[in-house]
Amino acid sequence: MVNVLDIKVLRDLWSMRLQVLSIAMLVAAGVAVFVMSVSNYRALVGAMESHHRNERFADLFAGMTRAPLVIADRLREIDGIGIVEPRIAKPVRIIRKDTNLPISGRVISLPATGQPLLNRLHLLQGRWPDPPHPEEVVINAAYAEARAVRMGESIDVVLNGRLQGFRVVGSALSPEFVFATRSAVPLPDDRNFVVLWAAEDAVASAFDMKGAFNDVAMALAPTAGTMHVLDEVDRLLAPYGGTGAYDRNDQPSHRFLEDELAEQETLSIFMPSVFFGVAAFLLNVVIGRLVEAQRGQIASLKALGFANRTIALHYFKLVTAIALLGSAIGLGLGRWFAIGVVGSYRAFFQFPSLEAQVEPWLLIVATLVSVVAANLAAATSVYRIGVLPPAEAMRPATPPALQTFAWLQTIGSRLIPLQYVIAARTTLGRPIRTLLSTIGIAFAIPLILFGLCWFDAIDYMIDVSFSRIERGDAFLTFTGPVSADALYELMALSGVLKAEVQRVVPVRLRAGYRTYRTSAIGLDSGSELKIPRDKVLQPISIPADGIMLTRLIASQLDLHVGETVSFEVLEGPRPVREVTVRRISDDILGSSVTMDRDALNRVMQEGSVANAAILRIDPAQTGLVWSRIKSMPKIEGSSVKALWLALFNETIDGMVLSGALIVAGFGMLIDWSCLRQRAQRTTGARLGAC
Repeated sequence: MVNVLDIKVLRDLWSMRLQVLSIAMLVAAGVAVFVMSVSNYRALVGAMESHHRNERFADLFAGMTRAPLVIADRLREIDGIGIVEPRIAKPVRIIRKDTNLPISGRVISLPATGQPLLNRLHLLQGRWPDPPHPEEVVINAAYAEARAVRMGESIDVVLNGRLQGFRVVGSALSPEFVFATRSAVPLPDDRNFVVLWAAEDAVASAFDMKGAFNDVAMALAPTAGTMHVLDEVDRLLAPYGGTGAYDRNDQPSHRFLEDELAEQETLSIFMPSVFFGVAAFLLNVVIGRLVEAQRGQIASLKALGFANRTIALHYFKLVTAIALLGSAIGLGLGRWFAIGVVGSYRAFFQFPSLEAQVEPWLLIVATLVSVVAANLAAATSVYRIGVLPPAEAMRPATPPALQTFAWLQTIGSRLIPLQYVIAARTTLGRPIRTLLSTIGIAFAIPLILFGLCWFDAIDYMIDVSFSRIERGDAFLTFTGPVSADALYELMALSGVLKAEVQRVVPVRLRAGYRTYRTSAIGLDSGSELKIPRDKVLQPISIPADGIMLTRLIASQLDLHVGETVSFEVLEGPRPVREVTVRRISDDILGSSVTMDRDALNRVMQEGSVANAAILRIDPAQTGLVWSRIKSMPKIEGSSVKALWLALFNETIDGMVLSGALIVAGFGMLIDWSCLRQRAQRTTGARLGAC
């Protein structure tokens, strides 16, 4: 049965409908972000764990130049290793008649028995290669979809400098390539990167790997210590050109996925806390003002015999109704946001199944959090009802500002217009409430700036990265170290305006017990197509000897200029040298080790060689240049700046625009709500003064 106080709840809600709506929208924003981020986190975790479990994602990985298969048996003998899957994995190039632009790929051998023991394939269409037909391959599903590849279609692949034809018989997903990207491109480029799984005999024949392997995936025993096993694997594979074993946390695809999960986990805590906190503060203000305005009604209710608990429950019902209204809106928005974000994830992460996980318990928890936060916020105001005697409640409350700042009323009013006196009294008379309003606005402004600054930030990042630092139009990698004289061959190509070569090697830096794995880049003195720059975009000169570290690496290894660090090369003969830190740079692009190319060649104990090149190309002759490069057998991979920028715009622009508008909108909602409440209080004070 509806009693008189329940009717009063509805009347109060209607009389404060604009205030109720503003607070409900803040609650809705908190609930929506909470539901979206938790749902996305659980969707990614669920898809990842299911994919890893069903396809048996490996725990450890290692590469080497060439090792006999007997070494795989010795790996199985290492204490802590459960399963060992030796294989052949090599970068390749794809030749298509409909484009001259480069298509990079990676070929991975499949055992004669079909499915590997680890990193198994989830077949989406077609069938497995037939062992009697070594020309049959399975490709990754993202490339097959992006290029509309039909089953039975031929694909031309450059294997070890020789063109070989294959026939696509299936497309599949792999836990190794959930986030599939080629080197030097930090986004999935499904049209220009392909993974091929081919019969072991075909791959071994192409790369002279009969009875050998150059890559291995391993599963750990349940109680194994990861670091001990990694050290043992490194020790065993070092004589065979091992490039350093690593666990799945350093596996590129998995690492990117883990970074996204960490971001969603942080988002699910921080953003809802901001919105719930501001909504709680505003509810405290509104209920406090309502209690003051209804002192006479409260006194009458007490005089008529209504218990304090009954009256307090009435105001808690009012607060709960506002929280439930906001929760209802937020649950709908959260589900909509979650479905939209998960849909955008499918462009990045390739899972057999990835659906938004908006589960009933999540909706209940989000609603309970909002209701509890709202009632806690109103608790202090409701408490005043219980300690308010009926006789005193019949008398209007004296504004605290008049008691504390009486001088404003006497002396100040003679010098200052009355409206300013009222505004100052309202602001200074409740310092805690004023402080909380200021904090709410202070939280909102960074949100607005954060949302709107993305447009300028992306333009700035593109300008700095691709106009000031990486100034070439294309980046090439060779099948191995070649003479630096290859520079002249590239310069001789019609349409190439300038070319520079680099030496890039994987390294592990060791300072005491601290280690850091990265790449060392050897640049020629006076390089114009790649210019390291500091935070203020001034060029950074490369030391003639020693190394230059970014501040990020230097801080992680606790290194300073003049100190030495162990420099372990993770390819070829794997030399280990003690090198001196000559410079620490504030490189805006993150973590790298930069050296003079001649100095790096000396560390490697090799002649003047390079394994990468940067080109600046005449836009009018781009097609001609790439048609010539496509026929060069020593070119292993390539990246085109124009393609990357187009991919970036296609993949990121829409997401950034949507995210920026949502974040900025949430910030403006907080600002509007806080300022509106302050304006209403000031207006009420002015009317009272009249």
